[in-house]
Amino acid sequence: MDIFWKNKNWEDSDKHLVKLKEMPFKRPFPFIPEANGLYIVRGPRQVGKSSWLKEVLSHYAEKRKCFYLSCEQLESYRELGALLESLRDYEVVLLDEISFVKDWARAVKHAVDSGYTKILMITGSHAFDLKKGSDLMPGRFEGGGDYELLPMGFDEFALMRKQAGWALESRLEECRAFFRVGGFPAAVAEGGPTAKLPTNSLKTYWKWLLGDVLKLGKDQLFLTELLIAIGKFIQEPISLQSLTKNTSIGSHNTVQEYLSLLESCFAIRTLYSVDIDSGTFHTKRNRKIYFLDPLLYWLSLDLSGESVSDSAEGKIAELAAHETLARKYSRFGYFRSKNGEIDFVKPRKWAIEVKWSPIAYNLSKAYYSQQFPFKVVWTQESFFSDMPPAESSILSNKK
Repeated sequence: MDIFWKNKNWEDSDKHLVKLKEMPFKRPFPFIPEANGLYIVRGPRQVGKSSWLKEVLSHYAEKRKCFYLSCEQLESYRELGALLESLRDYEVVLLDEISFVKDWARAVKHAVDSGYTKILMITGSHAFDLKKGSDLMPGRFEGGGDYELLPMGFDEFALMRKQAGWALESRLEECRAFFRVGGFPAAVAEGGPTAKLPTNSLKTYWKWLLGDVLKLGKDQLFLTELLIAIGKFIQEPISLQSLTKNTSIGSHNTVQEYLSLLESCFAIRTLYSVDIDSGTFHTKRNRKIYFLDPLLYWLSLDLSGESVSDSAEGKIAELAAHETLARKYSRFGYFRSKNGEIDFVKPRKWAIEVKWSPIAYNLSKAYYSQQFPFKVVWTQESFFSDMPPAESSILSNKK
């Protein structure tokens, strides 16, 4: 294995760190781990997880005994276990893209229980697999924890563009720039001052997503058609049966498999209808499906071969609103009754309606009739600006 970090000035030729230096802005990573423990970092491809590990490696390479490896080179948990045992004297071990090592948690659990390393930091692009693995290790995180690295949200996007000297004159223009580009760092850089559609980043993301899905034994046609359908119905509650009819997938159970896979790859999130009185979620009813980032909407549209419609900005506005709320608040849904629909509702707490227009218009009777401590319409003039009260919780991301 290549112990490249032993070479003098290795950072100057490392592809991840070189790309970071070439970026027109410097997106800070959440932290450099200092406390001993297990750190699990989840997030989609192309978001900077490998670069984060390389920054950690650069920080510690001359101070402590370190090791880095991309786990795509490993074939089994036994091979991973043997590697970790051979590294028992190392203080900092960094393992990138561990998701494709089947049953990786068995090897990591044994290494942590045996006290092989002081700091063990691992990354992966499959949320379900990493979450399942972390759940097998309660009490083993010590000073570490379970973290996510996601594409930039709107506020961070605007901050990075300002850092690059690309700030636009109004918040509305900045929102539209975010809708065109999304929050993947490479896409933001490619979009440049005018926030043009990042076609190269779109192609790169599709290559990685398709590659990961094919590795898991899934079908390219099914994936393509499902992404197109999600983009088409992004603002509408839809059933698994309707998605089945709009694709070549012959079974609603298979549709659910693909949706679960896309969710685990950080491509989509699912929003269920909620009963305002009881707070119960209706998981068997029609659900809304949102892309995690605007770039995926443009990917969906590109795959469909259709031209940009007048409704595109409104669709992206709603998916961006949903993602912003999903990162800040738990257990919310959408509400629908005979009096109409409310886009986002947290029972007995707040309600938000999205109207991508200069003023709020055509609001449903449901929005007017339902009472909440906090209720707001996000228009073009107020988008992202008026947020519900922050949630308080005794839980944190640490295990």
